[in-house]
Amino acid sequence: MNFDLQEYVREERPRHVGFEIEYAGVGLRPVAEIIAGLYGGTIDLENDLAGKVRDTRWGDFKLLLDSAPLHKLHGAITRAGADVSDLPEMLRDIPQKLGDTLGEVSAHIVPFEVVLPPVPVSDIPELENLVVALRQQGGLGTRGSLIYAFGLHINPEAASLSTESILGHLQSFLLLEAWLREEHNVDFTRRLSGFIAPFSNDYRKLVLNAAYKPDLTQLITDYHRFNPTRSRTLDLLPLFSHLDHATVERLYGKEEKISPRPTYHYRLPNCELGNADWTLGVEWERWRIVETLAASPAKLARFMEAWQHHYSRLLTSESDWLDFIDRELPKSE
Repeated sequence: MNFDLQEYVREERPRHVGFEIEYAGVGLRPVAEIIAGLYGGTIDLENDLAGKVRDTRWGDFKLLLDSAPLHKLHGAITRAGADVSDLPEMLRDIPQKLGDTLGEVSAHIVPFEVVLPPVPVSDIPELENLVVALRQQGGLGTRGSLIYAFGLHINPEAASLSTESILGHLQSFLLLEAWLREEHNVDFTRRLSGFIAPFSNDYRKLVLNAAYKPDLTQLITDYHRFNPTRSRTLDLLPLFSHLDHATVERLYGKEEKISPRPTYHYRLPNCELGNADWTLGVEWERWRIVETLAASPAKLARFMEAWQHHYSRLLTSESDWLDFIDRELPKSE
């Protein structure tokens, strides 16, 4: 693997990247034990549905069942367990048993999620041991069931926080989105789920125009006008919130759960735990194609001009655009 592209950020500090792995089939405690065994740290599980492995070599790993309603139900059951003193002794462990059962059943219905701490880009290969161990322990990914809309989220630290750089990355992604969907072979269930809805062509027409030169506030405002949701293949709200929290909160509301951080939030890849050839590095290299195009202003401008020409024709198709991408941006690039 190569890590030369934008490897360093401000003050020559190595750039970091975070991953979020959605999976099923293995409870949190066995996964916490795997993490602690590989990377050190202390296991701190609140219950069967949430916890952390604290103070690993990179920081804290967060583990949770990715379902807010189930968390609320588990909390209610736990609270009920605090007031069972009046029950017959044989019934007093029912709340705990219900909580345990909830965790076991939910592990096969909704995804568990491991949120990795940001690691230096050069340390990505060391994370592959976690993927292998999850697979060997029986972890199931996107292809594990017809109902599993599980994904891998990538959070690359932005090497530059300038509006010009962010716009370039957004333009690059909008040009490559359909091609990347094919490269990732995005699962049909995930496409239907709505969690990774594509950007509209109306938004592309606005952004993929050489005359579009917004300041940060305008960029965020236009993003909200066309994307009043986090359910996009590339979610820019964490990055926007890091840069201008007040504007994001005004547009999206205080109730929207957004964690400000100086990263892009890439949601498109599947979680392919069932595929022995699948790695975090494979998906990282696909994201790097977006960065490579963004870092080449001349090529980016040429792609934008080609896109405008392509979609101005009366008869056109997505497959024609994919053919252009395949010709101009080979998979090996």
